[in-house]
Amino acid sequence: MRYSIQKATVERVKAVGGSDIKETRIGIIFATLTETQVAQLKARGCQVTEVGQVTATVMPPIVTPPVPVAAAPVYSPEQLVWAAGIEDLRGISDPPLYGEGINLAIIDSGIRESHEKIGGRVIYRRNFTSAPMRDGLDHGTGVCSIALAVAPLCNILNMKVLNDEGVGTEEDVVLAIDDCISLHDTEPDIAPTIMNLSLGSPDDGNPNNPLRVACRAAIDRDIWVIASAGNSGPAPYSITCPACEQYVFAVGSLKYEPFELSNFSSRGPTLEGLTKPDALMFGEDISIASSVSDTATTAKSGTSFAVPFCSGIVVGYHESVAKWVAYEVAQLPGVLPRGAIGRRVVTPQEMIDKYLLAICVKPEGAPVGKDYDYGCGLPLGSLIAQAITFMPLDISAVLTPVMSIITLGMFGMIMVPMTEAIR
Repeated sequence: MRYSIQKATVERVKAVGGSDIKETRIGIIFATLTETQVAQLKARGCQVTEVGQVTATVMPPIVTPPVPVAAAPVYSPEQLVWAAGIEDLRGISDPPLYGEGINLAIIDSGIRESHEKIGGRVIYRRNFTSAPMRDGLDHGTGVCSIALAVAPLCNILNMKVLNDEGVGTEEDVVLAIDDCISLHDTEPDIAPTIMNLSLGSPDDGNPNNPLRVACRAAIDRDIWVIASAGNSGPAPYSITCPACEQYVFAVGSLKYEPFELSNFSSRGPTLEGLTKPDALMFGEDISIASSVSDTATTAKSGTSFAVPFCSGIVVGYHESVAKWVAYEVAQLPGVLPRGAIGRRVVTPQEMIDKYLLAICVKPEGAPVGKDYDYGCGLPLGSLIAQAITFMPLDISAVLTPVMSIITLGMFGMIMVPMTEAIR
């Protein structure tokens, strides 16, 4: 049986007879142990937990490996990018913010890298499973295509942790996260700034869960971790792990027409009482790239497909800061921002605790403030653009399709906290 061990050394695990030992730099060791060996390690003060499974968060709710969803191909990612006002965010820089120079890790079922919607953007790949290096689940390819619809020039790290049935282990995901962290020390040019985890396992309420420990280590290294909230709504306490971790950015699903919360989107609070999800994004009836062929598309719904929209937005935000730094330090031609783009990246902790409400909108009638169903709401590219260029809010300038559904009176809370944070 495979176990994760914390508060231990490799030598101690070897001493009790553990086999197939894998060590990570974040303090977690994986090994095959007998019940007697587990008891011996626990007697020495080690934390020993059986390695669990994770699944792709495809609608409907998953207990066993996921099944394909019968969704209608109503919206393209590009249409939803426009609806969410992301073009306004792109336009704060000349040339526009398309994610150039920013690296995004897709920790998923693999990616069909030759697909026309992937466009050769993959710069690094690793397979942590025993399955072939392909997207046999037809999941990671679609997730990647959405992220690239938002940030078409970003670089992709293809980290396969789910097999062809959509099942992986906590160990595989932790090893992938550990590899992302290692790249910051060994190959910083391809190290990811953001990790997209459209997967999860049931929340066990344990802060020492290896997935959560690994995500905290990544966040401590200034890597944004964006994860699906899960598809077990409308039941409360249904946020999955690692989205249940405090500063993992948990994304639920929203319908576009009508503009309302998806019934399947998982609800908070977490088992520890945190208010989750953090935000919502469009996650229903999306036509995305399929791994069946280099030109194939398929229709999917689920919080899995809401996550990469948010990942792409964060990519654009990081690029905006990088462009400002390049201009300010070197006065490089061709990177002059339009307006005073933020001079530093807001951390995930700052974003979730202080600023997210100021850049999100909710459907009319939704609770004010962050709540267990909607989180802070939908991050609107128009509001993000206003925030990071330090300009006063011009309502007439942010009338995206989503805005046309929302009453203007919802915007009395806008902008000052966010602009102060990123000066």
